[in-house]
Amino acid sequence: MLIKTYERQIKYLHLNLNYRTMKTEIRSFFGIKVRNLETSIRLTLPIQIFKAGLLLLGLFIQILALGNIVKVSEYDAENNKIVFFISPYGNDNWSGKLAEKNADQTDGPFATLEQARDAAREIRKVKNVIVPINIQLRGGTYYLNKTFVLKPEDTGSEASPTIYESFPNERAVISGGKIISGWKKGKGVLWKVKIPEVQEGQWYFRQLYVDGNRRYRPRYPKEGLFKVANLPKLETNSWMAQSTPEVGELPKRAFKFANGNIQAKWYNISDVEVVIAQFWTETRLKIQQVDDKEKLVLFTGDSFRPLTWSFGYHIENVFEEIGNQPGTWYLDKSKGELWYNPLPGEDMSLAEVIAPKSKLEQLVKFEGDVTNSAFIQYTTFQNLTFAHTPWEIPLKGHSCMQAEIALQAAIVADGSYYCSFNNCEFIHTGAWGIEMRQGCRNTAIIGNTFADIGSGAVKIGQPLVCKLDIEETRETVISDNYLKETGKGTLGSAGIWIGQSSKNVISHNDISGSLMWAISVGWTWSYFPLQRSRDNIVEYNYIHELGVGTLGTHGAIYALGTSPGTSIRNNYIRNVYANEYWGAGEGIILDNGCFGIVVENNIVYNADAGGYGSNYNCAGNFIHNNIFLYGNKYQLTVYGDQPEGAPQPKGEVFSRNIVVWKKGPLLNEGDWPNFSTLWDGNVYFNETNEPVTFLTKKKYTLEQWKEKGLDKNSVVADPLLVDPVNGNFSLKPESPALKLGFKPIDISNVGPRKL
Repeated sequence: MLIKTYERQIKYLHLNLNYRTMKTEIRSFFGIKVRNLETSIRLTLPIQIFKAGLLLLGLFIQILALGNIVKVSEYDAENNKIVFFISPYGNDNWSGKLAEKNADQTDGPFATLEQARDAAREIRKVKNVIVPINIQLRGGTYYLNKTFVLKPEDTGSEASPTIYESFPNERAVISGGKIISGWKKGKGVLWKVKIPEVQEGQWYFRQLYVDGNRRYRPRYPKEGLFKVANLPKLETNSWMAQSTPEVGELPKRAFKFANGNIQAKWYNISDVEVVIAQFWTETRLKIQQVDDKEKLVLFTGDSFRPLTWSFGYHIENVFEEIGNQPGTWYLDKSKGELWYNPLPGEDMSLAEVIAPKSKLEQLVKFEGDVTNSAFIQYTTFQNLTFAHTPWEIPLKGHSCMQAEIALQAAIVADGSYYCSFNNCEFIHTGAWGIEMRQGCRNTAIIGNTFADIGSGAVKIGQPLVCKLDIEETRETVISDNYLKETGKGTLGSAGIWIGQSSKNVISHNDISGSLMWAISVGWTWSYFPLQRSRDNIVEYNYIHELGVGTLGTHGAIYALGTSPGTSIRNNYIRNVYANEYWGAGEGIILDNGCFGIVVENNIVYNADAGGYGSNYNCAGNFIHNNIFLYGNKYQLTVYGDQPEGAPQPKGEVFSRNIVVWKKGPLLNEGDWPNFSTLWDGNVYFNETNEPVTFLTKKKYTLEQWKEKGLDKNSVVADPLLVDPVNGNFSLKPESPALKLGFKPIDISNVGPRKL
């Protein structure tokens, strides 16, 4: 009905009135029922003339207003939407109403997102548009020079969302990159190109893509890691102490190295980056000074922990190493020269080479005003590709305590409601893909692909507990996405990170790659202060082939802090790897302070450090009806962080789980400080037929374990899984697990669905 009303009023604007229509309107206004309208008006004119004037004035005002909202030429009546077009060959002086330029080349699509945004903004000034506004990008690449920004005045509505999308059957790429051409043969196998903007200090980049593939800078050593030899002596009169504001910072800013590992003679040594592997994170530092005689290096910044707290380091961007490492590149800032050592078969005269532009860290930014409740609502990006963002590190280097959450994302939102990203592709990013930061609600991130991502794919919320409810990001759906080749630029990222945020759903995703965690939920160490993370659902995700990078993987699904109402359920986790230096590589981890989390109906297969692990400092969690198969080092672990003083009860329920293994012990720990926890109704089976014992030091038998009050109804027996090696985790009818009440787990719906 509203559409028909608008159509009628639009006809008035274009003077498409006829006598009968006018008579009908006037009859309705006056309540006239006689057939002879002219006679009636003549007889009643002294009384009604003022009302007639008001009618005409009102119609005139409506016509003027509606003329600014929906013109016939802007409205696609057949599809009930308003459409603007953008093209790489468009012109912002054109109307944007044509998908292609006309024959006279006097009209056609816009050239920029900003012009289309502003056109939609103008249409909505009256705030009563009731059809979608679609902004369609013709196929091709749009190289941005600045971040595309949306503000509250760009908000849509439920009836009239704003939709940015590729033109049907085409694909548009929104890129923060720039093509580098003009390559010439250099010395030996190398090619080079002169870049004036680099020499002038206007452009510097740390990522490069050749024919759509990420290329890396030369590394030393070519493979493996060096060991930190020692820390410097804290002598207040040494040159190193004199170069540091506080002597106490030295263990985090300096170390001793073995002969030849770091060399003061390296070309442009201030551009060299030393990457220290600190178990679950990396520290990336720049060199301030090297003492070859003492074998000491001092960095421009520091790490969050002493540099000896690591299992090794390597050095990146060493020009002297480029000649023997095909596929690597070096940017000489001082001379403005880019060098490249091609892989076999690469022809740099034909290759497409792209680098991200400096300072263009976000491709799209939602700038809602959370404090004043001015939100950007009902805005969708769909069927688009976002590519080529930088990761630029400051002079002091980079160190993040956990999960690389300090790094930027290609799309950042504050103050957005009911916005979505559907069927998009995020590729070649310096750091993260999407960040819904502060005050975002009801976001949908569905059916996207994240590939060749520098860090992780999606960040939700913030690390600190916000003071006001309106500041909390919550109620996000992240589903049916593919995360592959993630963590390509940093060590230690999470694939999907949920901070101080509640009521989110992470479901039906396919996640793999060089990630420290596939999914991380919650962000408060210990129980207090209470965090906002609660009522989050992690379900039906397929997580596999994790830990292929330098640091390995800590755990596939990781939770931290009190999280009442949170459920981790019906996930299938397969092949989780640690590295050779520390004992990570678990399936599901409940870390310090976890409380109120339900872990049920999950299957974990071939995780190096077993299917499930929890911190001593956890309570009130329910681990129920899971299958944990074939851990390589051990199967279960309860580790670390026991509070000081008298041992505290752990108080979790571990029941009706199936644990099967061939290697290592059942439990990693030698002993527990107390046994005040609730384990029962489980099935344990060692396929080697070796005796099943509990805890590596005490080696309790099942009967001795029962005397501790644990597993009183549990059994050591073959659970009779049908064919777990080939992915069939159903149980034979005579399974002892079924007799204990175990419910079969169906994984047929795990992973992305066809949307």
